Amino acid sequence: MGDGLIQQIELAACGLPTLQVEQLAGCLDSLQSPDASGRSAASRLAANPRFQEAVSALWSAWAATPEISGPAVALALRAATATAEQLRRGSATDVVWTGPSTMHVPVRQSAQVLLGLINSSSRRLIVLSFAAYKVPVVVSVLRSAAARGVDVRLVLETKEDSKGRLTADAADAFEALHGVATLWTWPGAARPTEGAAMHAKAAVSDGETALVTSANLTGSALDRNMELGLLIKGGPVPRRLEDHFLALMAAGVLNVITGT
Repeated sequence: MGDGLIQQIELAACGLPTLQVEQLAGCLDSLQSPDASGRSAASRLAANPRFQEAVSALWSAWAATPEISGPAVALALRAATATAEQLRRGSATDVVWTGPSTMHVPVRQSAQVLLGLINSSSRRLIVLSFAAYKVPVVVSVLRSAAARGVDVRLVLETKEDSKGRLTADAADAFEALHGVATLWTWPGAARPTEGAAMHAKAAVSDGETALVTSANLTGSALDRNMELGLLIKGGPVPRRLEDHFLALMAAGVLNVITGT
């Protein structure tokens, strides 16, 4: 099965309602090749521009590998849809917002979510921040996590590598964690250009929950600024993020700060 056809099957499975996907698969079951009459019949299944665009893209990709039968395409489409449904059921995403509230997005403070994520960690916790200061509560819960056996890793920016954007190393806020957590940085020598910043702000717990946020580990960012983030529970994203950061550490792109 060609890469183009596989891609269009994935897009249809992830982007269309399950009922429409099943209707499309039922149509494909009766076809042996991507002929015009079959395409026309499939397009009429739903008077929906997105559905019709998906049918058009699928048929164009199928035409590049016409030796594949309609039932085979239908089977692949059903399998992809079942996988997409399972991932959707196993994942939940919520908005994390610090700032003025509205009826559309209730306030769920960044600090509250971060502390909850740290407290729920049982194996490994990776936290990234550009700036860090005046967060004694965060330091306390991180120390507690390390005490119960969590592998705590903080990836932080340095004053020197920030080229003046920081007045102190972010690691200075976590001196109390020396010996119980590892502090990491992206060395300036490893950066693609001078002035590139370690600007990511995120926390990943046990490869199962991830907070991706605009908030630094500072009192202002966690409690007072207008900050926006997403909390992702379950599904593949937290695991992919954890694997990504671990790979950067293993490859030496991120280095342990001496003394931690």
